[in-house]
Amino acid sequence: MATPIREGSLQAPTRHALDWKNPEFYNEDAVLHEMERVFDLCHGCRRCVSLCNSFPTLFDLVDESSTMEVDGVDKKDYWKVVDHCYLCDLCYMTKCPYIPPHEWNIDFPHLMLRAKAVKFKKGDTKFRDKVLSSTDMVGKLAGIPVVAGVVNKMNQSPAFRKQLDKVLGVHPQAKIPSYHSDKGRDRVARYKNLDESKAIAAGRTTGKVAIFATCYGNYNEPHIVDDLRKVFEINGIPVTLLDKEQCCGMPKLELGDLESVAAAKEANIPAMMKLINEGWDIVGPCRRAC
Repeated sequence: MATPIREGSLQAPTRHALDWKNPEFYNEDAVLHEMERVFDLCHGCRRCVSLCNSFPTLFDLVDESSTMEVDGVDKKDYWKVVDHCYLCDLCYMTKCPYIPPHEWNIDFPHLMLRAKAVKFKKGDTKFRDKVLSSTDMVGKLAGIPVVAGVVNKMNQSPAFRKQLDKVLGVHPQAKIPSYHSDKGRDRVARYKNLDESKAIAAGRTTGKVAIFATCYGNYNEPHIVDDLRKVFEINGIPVTLLDKEQCCGMPKLELGDLESVAAAKEANIPAMMKLINEGWDIVGPCRRAC
């Protein structure tokens, strides 16, 4: 009796680790071959068309090709699909019926990440993207006292924005966050902490929190980090900061710069684990997109 095919996405999905240190991971021909296989299956399903622009881009390429199948799409155009993926994971986590344990074994976000890593390894990443994804470096430079005010003023100038478009390829109408010299971590550090010995555990929480400010919370919207501290203070919850932190690495992940992501992990995880072992819960500010 034949073993029945087990459909994926019938239970909570499992995220499998990437073998990103294996040299074969960066084999461009193997990546293109896997993209062709997955794109062909996605084209026959189209359940993810309402998600990010990767899928409409893929389906338009197929529909406008000479064969109206994936074999009619120029492989050079595969990278257009890759560029539109911002690794939200929604297709894998909520939509795709062909994720493991289904025999088709589709993991679209990890395939896109692998393709991004190949592109980065080849040196095809734009200078603009390397600069803008170096959030700590840009934040430290633009957040210098006096400099921050100048940078913010210039970013509001139409003439400067046109030049920024020419030099870095940042669209004149793209929203650019403000920069602040009074960082989120500095604002929290100024306040005397509540007595941590009086923390009251509740459920799975310990009753005291360590704030991971994030690069955005540190340099661009430090008030949200301070607001988070105030909420905890009002509720009698002691607050502290990580001894040190840096950008979580998500901007670098979207570039496929996995070495930089690993370096960020090596910097942040030990600092977090130290506090976790001391009984603190780790929290981070989150700004809801408008």
